[in-house]
Amino acid sequence: MNKITLFASFALMFISSIVFSQNERIEFKPRSADFEYFEYRNDSIFSLKTPIQNTTSRVFESKLPYPIIFIHGLNSSSETWNTSTDYYDTQYGFTFGGRFDFCLNADNNNTTTNKNFYPTAGADIAAFESLVQNGDYYYVNFNVNPNGAVGTTVLSNQSAIAKQGTAVRVAVQRVMEVTGKDKVILVGHSMGGLASREYIQNSYNWQSDNQHHVAKLLTLGTPHGGSNASDNPIAFFTSVSPQSEAIRDLKTTYYYSGEGSHFLFGGLEVQNSASMNDNSNSPDFFNSDINCNGILGENIQGLNQKPIDNLIDFSCVIGRITNAFGSNVTTDGVVPEPSSNMNTYLTGLTYPAKLFYFNSGYDLIENHTELPGYPYQMMQGLDEPNFKELAYGIQTNKNYIGYTTVQNPTGADNDYFKFTVTDNVNAIVNVSSIVTSAMNGTILNSAGTAVGASQNNSGATISFTRTLAPGDYYLKLTSTNPTNTNYTTPYQFNITTTLSADDTSFESFVFYPNPVKDILNLENITLSKATVYSVLGQLIETKTFENATSNTLDLSSLESGIYLIVLENDSQQKTIKVIKE
Repeated sequence: MNKITLFASFALMFISSIVFSQNERIEFKPRSADFEYFEYRNDSIFSLKTPIQNTTSRVFESKLPYPIIFIHGLNSSSETWNTSTDYYDTQYGFTFGGRFDFCLNADNNNTTTNKNFYPTAGADIAAFESLVQNGDYYYVNFNVNPNGAVGTTVLSNQSAIAKQGTAVRVAVQRVMEVTGKDKVILVGHSMGGLASREYIQNSYNWQSDNQHHVAKLLTLGTPHGGSNASDNPIAFFTSVSPQSEAIRDLKTTYYYSGEGSHFLFGGLEVQNSASMNDNSNSPDFFNSDINCNGILGENIQGLNQKPIDNLIDFSCVIGRITNAFGSNVTTDGVVPEPSSNMNTYLTGLTYPAKLFYFNSGYDLIENHTELPGYPYQMMQGLDEPNFKELAYGIQTNKNYIGYTTVQNPTGADNDYFKFTVTDNVNAIVNVSSIVTSAMNGTILNSAGTAVGASQNNSGATISFTRTLAPGDYYLKLTSTNPTNTNYTTPYQFNITTTLSADDTSFESFVFYPNPVKDILNLENITLSKATVYSVLGQLIETKTFENATSNTLDLSSLESGIYLIVLENDSQQKTIKVIKE
C-alpha cells in the first residue's frame, strides 16, 4: 500500500527553522548534499526528481489557485508520483516546487515511538532541508534513513500514521510560506490518504492560527476502512514487515482477535490474546503506542470516530481489477471496496466525496500500485469544487487555469471560484482556451444569486462584464457536456476589475409607492428580473421582464411585512427594501 523567486528573508527563515503554535522549533538535521539528489538502493544509485533552481532572471507565479502536496503510501517513496507529474509538467507546464524528506524512525528503535523532532534526544522524526521554492506541486517523502539518505532501512515508510500526520503539518506550513497561498491540496496514495486525514482530523496538528488550511483532499486507493492485504500469502514476497507500526494501523481487523484496527476504529493500546492479536510473532507488533505519545494502555479514539471539516472538497479514486473471467472485481487487489470509499466511514458529509474508478482491464492480481501513475483519474479527482461553499479562493487581476473533466455522478462539470471586491468595480470575466463544446459563465453574489444573465461561450472564449458593489462573489464556470479528453487542455481565465461609479445604471430609477398595498411601480430602468426575499433571506418569488423601462410588480399576495427585492439587468443589480401593508 502503498518550481517568483523567494525573498531572501523568507529563504533564511526556512533554512533555519519553522515555528508552530506549540512553540516547537523544527530544526533540520544536517546531511550530505548528495543525499538530496540521489537514492541509494542496494548497490545502485538513482537520480531523484529535483526542482529547477530559480535565478534572478527567472520569475515564477503559479496559475493554480492552490499548490498540491503529494503523499505516498506504505513502503513506497515520493518517486511513485513521477509518471503523472512528469505528464503534468509536459502537458500543463507545471513546476515542481521540491521535496520534503522525513525519517520517521530516526532513533532506529522499533519498540518505542514518539512524535518528537530532531534534535530532541531519542526523537523519532528527523526533517531534512531540501531545495524548496515556489511551485505548483510538492512531494512528501518518508523513504528516508536517519542520516538523510533516501532509501530507508529503518522502516521509516512503514511507521505510524500518527507520525506521518505530524510530518504533513510541517509540509503544509512550509508550502504556504514559500507559495504565499493560504490553502493547499493534499493528494494521498494508499496510506498517504490516511496520513492526510490524520493531519486534518486532529486540531493539535494544525497551524498556528488553529486552521488546517486544506481546500481539497484526493485519495487514491486509500484504505479508509483498513486492509488485510498483509494476511495474503503474496505479501510474503514484499518487504513489508508484518510487525510494523503501519501494518498495525492499517488493518481492517486483527487476524486472531478479530477486532477492527484500533487506529481506525478505536480500542485499547494493549496486545494480548483478545486485543491487537494479529499474527504468530511475539509480540504481534513492535509496539502498541498508536498515538505515539509514550503512554501505553490508553483507550484510543479511532480516526473513523473523529469528526472532520465538512468544508473540504473530497474525492476518491478507486481501483478495480479484472478477474480471470473478464469481470470487474470490487477491489484493487490490495484495498477492497467499500474500504477505499471515504463516504463509507465519513458518513453524513455535507458534500460527500466524489468517486472515480480505474480499471486497467488486464490486471488479475492488483492495480493498487498503479493508481498514482494514471493522470486522467487523478485530474478528475483534482477538478475544482462543484459547490460554491467549497469554492477555491482567487484574486482579481491575476491569471489562472482550470480543468474540464467528466464528473461523477453529475453530467455537467461545475467549477466554483470565490473572489472579493472592496470597491464599486466593473468586473470583466475572460475565459479562453475552451475545448469543451459548451461552457457558460456566471457571477453569483454571496447568497448564490446570479448577477446578470449567464454568458455562453463563443467558440473557445467567454467574455462578459458585471458591475459589482463591495463584497464576496463567486465565478461559476459550467461545462455542460465534458468529454474524457477535455482535461488535456486547461481553460485559462481572469477577472479584471476597474473602478466604476456606484449604481450608474440606476441613477434615474424610482420605485413607488412604499409602503405598498399591491402594485409596486419600477420606472426609469431597464430590468430583466426581480427577485423577492423575506428579511430572513427566504426566496419568495422571481419575476422576469421584457426589458421595458417601466415595469410593475404585483405584491398583493404577500403578507404584511418588510421585503428585500433584488432588481437586475444585464450588467448590474440593486437591492431595495419595500414595506408591504
